[in-house]
This record gives sequence, structure tokens and C-alpha cells, in this order.
Amino acid sequence: MFEVKATPSAAEAKAEFESVLASTLFVRSPRLSRLLQYLSTKYLEGAAQEIKEYQIGVEVLSRPATFDPAEDAGVRVEAHRLRKRLRDFYETEGSSHRLRIDVPLGHYAVVFQSMPDEPAPNPALNKDEEIQRNSPRTVLSGPVNSPARRHIDYRIAGFALLTVGLVTAAAIVARSRIRDTPDAPVSARASNATVAAASNVARIETPALAAHSSIRIACGRTKPQMDRWGEVWDADRDYQGGAPFEMPRQYIARAFDPKIFQAGRTGNFTYTIPLGPGVYELHLYFIEGTFGPALAGGGENSRLFDVLVNGKLLLTRFDVYSDAGGSNIADVRVFKDISAGDDHALTLTFRSSTDLALLNAIELTPAISHRLNPIRIIAQESFYTDSTGAVWKPDRYYNGGQSANHSVVLRGTRDPDLFARERYGHFDYAIPVDKGTYRLSLYFAEEYFGPISPHGGQVGTRVFDVICNGLSLLRDFDLLKTAGENQAVVQTFHGLTPNGQGTLLVSFNPIHDYASLYALEVIDESN
Repeated sequence: MFEVKATPSAAEAKAEFESVLASTLFVRSPRLSRLLQYLSTKYLEGAAQEIKEYQIGVEVLSRPATFDPAEDAGVRVEAHRLRKRLRDFYETEGSSHRLRIDVPLGHYAVVFQSMPDEPAPNPALNKDEEIQRNSPRTVLSGPVNSPARRHIDYRIAGFALLTVGLVTAAAIVARSRIRDTPDAPVSARASNATVAAASNVARIETPALAAHSSIRIACGRTKPQMDRWGEVWDADRDYQGGAPFEMPRQYIARAFDPKIFQAGRTGNFTYTIPLGPGVYELHLYFIEGTFGPALAGGGENSRLFDVLVNGKLLLTRFDVYSDAGGSNIADVRVFKDISAGDDHALTLTFRSSTDLALLNAIELTPAISHRLNPIRIIAQESFYTDSTGAVWKPDRYYNGGQSANHSVVLRGTRDPDLFARERYGHFDYAIPVDKGTYRLSLYFAEEYFGPISPHGGQVGTRVFDVICNGLSLLRDFDLLKTAGENQAVVQTFHGLTPNGQGTLLVSFNPIHDYASLYALEVIDESN
């Protein structure tokens, strides 16, 4: 791990801003210079956390007072360009700088990244315990003298520092002694331990692959789209046949960003996507926005179509309405072991059967053979990098529940920020996976009820069940009884398999008060 240095002084921060702005890369880009100058001024004034997208649009990009960030993605696009330009600077003119400026995904406040020398190898570690050298560094955020927080541009950190070729993924070997939960079903043996122990549980990491990178296509769109967390989706491309369509702006259940599902391509169509060598993970995004009792009528069997990959059937008589569980519900299907055909392209064919086939978006991410990339989700709105270097994505795939922040001193964890926000209520997560067996880890803490809490509470105050695809994982689960007050705890289950809809449907059902969850992790354990 990298050693964290102190937050820079105002003079150090000012000097770094001036050095970057005076560089060739920024002098020849007046718009990006204005944006960085604006952000640096706010930082030095201690007002970095007050920056809003609307302010940047009006004050930096000269948008009119009627500027609507929901309709005009100009600010997000410029922020994306600024992140890239900063990376280019620190890879060239600023490569010797030990203090570096970054703009984390989902934020407009600049942060400073300390770049100490690489630590000397630890001879005590054996080959199976080596941690990937491209792990993201710790970032210091906030105005001058504010506490350090961890952030990461997860799209960038894994690829920007890579050399050409494949970097082998290494697993972190489990050291914790985890005790079995006695009342867990045999088919889903549960283990629980504090997060301090759980953070040593073996992780199967995605390899850093420089030879190929992610591809994202927003079907039906004529312009690139940036989602709410800074990912850029290409305008519709590499297709033949079909027709674009748009849907009205509305609430879409389980959608991490509704914009991804508000346009698409329909009919009989084919995508022939140039693809580099290697193995990918394919995500197909669907939504049924036409058929359903509250729409044009109909429901199951109203729209059926086939999906083929490189000429082989991937989905047969696929029914989006049935798969998602209704209309206006985001549906994501995930497939591993995807690679280019003989023509160095991935061919996706959509063949209508009953009514017209449709597709909203395509995503391809680098992977390793026979393994799904790790899925790590926190009940928060920002990315988080834990003490092992693993990246956790913002909340997604859920339906129901509410979220709430807590500021308590939590025991038993190296990563208290992982537990900064919970999802509570009666809710579920439909986590898309491919065929195989999976390990599911659920991260809990009782930060609301307890003898020392102003809200009061005792054993029995909060009790709930957790069920995955009809299999009982936790029955009458009582956080205070299991872990105590303000104590992190993890429950881990092995051997879980997806349902017919290609998901791990994890339901949190209240018995007394509300169910609660802070984070979850899914690791492919397929042989």
C-alpha cells in the first residue's frame, strides 16, 4: 500500500495549480484552463464542496440562466476532458511531480493525490499473496486542512498506468479464521466475521488488461452520453438495420442512470463491434416501455426475440417484461467468456419473433476466462476504494428501501467509510450474473439502535430475513444480538446460483422495524 502524506498547504496547492495551468497542454486549451482555474479558486477559498454543475455551466461555460444540467451534458463532458488532460499532463510534463491534482468521478471538487515512492517488496509475501501493482493510490480530498477521504476514478486507475500486455491478477489469500453460522442451510454455508477479518477474505480480482479496454454504446443515441458517475457512452454505432427510439423521461426501477434506458434500437438489427484480442464480459441493457397493464396493455408474451452472439444463440424467445418482472424496470443480462470472431469483431444479432426486438445499451469490459468480474456495491452515491485497493461502485440494481447517513465511531473495520450510508426498509437487489456459482458477502452494522444510541433500542428491536432466489440465507437476523452496537459484521454465503432471469435476487424482508444493508460483494467461484 502507498503511504499517505499530509494534506498540502495552501501555498503548495497554489503552486501546483499554477504549474499545471502554465503547461503546454493547458495553455493550448483555453476552455479547460478556465475550468481548472475556476475549480482551483474554489479550492483555495475553501469552497470546493459547494461547486454545483449549474454554476460551472453558467460561470465557466457561458450557458444561459435557463441552463438545465439534466438536458445539457456539457459540464460533464468538459469535466471528463479535464480528467483526461490532467492524466496526460502527469504522464508527460508533470511526471516528476509528487503532488498531483485530480477531479474524482461524480464530483467537481479537485483533490490532491500524494505520489510517494513505491514501497520496497515485502519478502514475507509469497507469490499467491502479491497484490496487483496497479492498485489505485489514496487520494486526499476536500479544502485545505480537511480530513483525507478515499476516492478513485475507477475507469482510469486500472488502465492509465498500464504497460502493453497482460498483467496477471493475484488473489489475496484469506487469513481470517471465520466461524460458520450454525443455523445456515448446508447449500449456502454462511460465515460471519468482523470487517477487519473479512477484508482479508480472498478476492478474485479482474486482471489489468492493456491490450483491450471497455466499450460502451448508447443504442439509439446520436451523441455521446455521460452517465451520472462519469462513464462516457458512445453514440450508437456499428449497427445495421433496425430503427432508433426514445422513451419519455420517467422513473425506471433498478436503473443506475435512467438516461441509459431512455433510448434504444428496435426491429431486426445487428451490431458488428470491432474488438481487440482477449476475453470480455458482455452487459446487455433492456427495458420494456411499451407493453404492460399501465401502458399499452399486454405483458408476458407481448414481445419475444432471439439474441445471437457470433452466430450462436445467446437468448431464445427473450421476454424483457417477464425477465425484468414488469414494465419500466431496468433489466441487465450479463455474459462471460465473450471474444471476437474470426473477423476481429463481436457480432450481436437481434431477431424479432413476437413484436420487435429492442436493446438500450451495450457494455463490454475486460475480464478473465470463465470468471465474472467482481461485483462490489455500497449504499452510497460515490465510488470507494477500500484498504485492500478494491473498488466499490455506487448503489445500483436495487428496488425499494430508503438510504440514510450515519456518523458513528464504528469498531472492527479497517474501512469505516464503507459503512457511511445504509439502505434500509423492505428492499431487494437483482444482481446480474452469468451461469456459475458465486460467493455473496453482506456488510452490516447496527448504527441506529442500541443502549447508548439516542434512538434507544435493544436486542429484538431490528429483526429481518435475507433470502436469495428463494433460499433462506438469514432467518430472524438480529444485528444487535449478532454484532452489538456500532460493530461491523459480514455474513458470507457460498455456492449461490442465478435464477432463470440471470440474477442473484437478494431480498431483505423486515420482521420488526426495517432491514438494513451497507454493502455487498459477489465473487465468481465457478470451477
